[in-house]
Amino acid sequence: MSNKMERKEPNQLEDTVKSVLKKRSMSLRTLGKRTGIDVASISRMLSGKQKANPDYLQRMAVELGVPSDELFRAAGFDVGRATSADSIDFVRELLNGQRFSKQAIELELTKYEDYARTNEGVNLIVEKFPEKRQQVPGTGPFLDQLDQMFIDFLKSNSDEERSILGSGLLYFVLSTDVIPDYIFPIGYIDDALAIQIARDRFSRFSAR
Repeated sequence: MSNKMERKEPNQLEDTVKSVLKKRSMSLRTLGKRTGIDVASISRMLSGKQKANPDYLQRMAVELGVPSDELFRAAGFDVGRATSADSIDFVRELLNGQRFSKQAIELELTKYEDYARTNEGVNLIVEKFPEKRQQVPGTGPFLDQLDQMFIDFLKSNSDEERSILGSGLLYFVLSTDVIPDYIFPIGYIDDALAIQIARDRFSRFSAR
């Protein structure tokens, strides 16, 4: 199973989205408003006049209440089979390869610690985290930790604590993921690991 999704014809996105909109008694204008996507852009994407944007598809799937892979397939992306076995094999492939490792994530977090000490880094977290967070559907330990980390970041008066917490939040916000976020929930595996690493470091620092 490849982690790079390839687009293939035909595009059945228009029929799929319009069918779901009808079931939800939702207009295209409402969908545009809820997703923050210009209605004209959605229309062009549905008609095939504009290339399907993975980020837009993910946002639309959340608001329409359908699995994201359903829209990706309708748009002509080859996402493979959406089964647990595929997900497990995909994760194993990544974990056994050079593209995805705890060490690589720790290195990125170290870089982000310095950025989190700057006013630019702090402003980026404060402004962009709520927006990115809304794009993640569902509930669970990862999201609970993520939300708590943001709260702790805002409350902390320690530069060291804020740099540690900020590194994890920046990893999430800046989408440096090895696995694309729009392959949910697989796409948030390295985000979850980054958040856990940062939380563990924060706990050790706070216990000093």
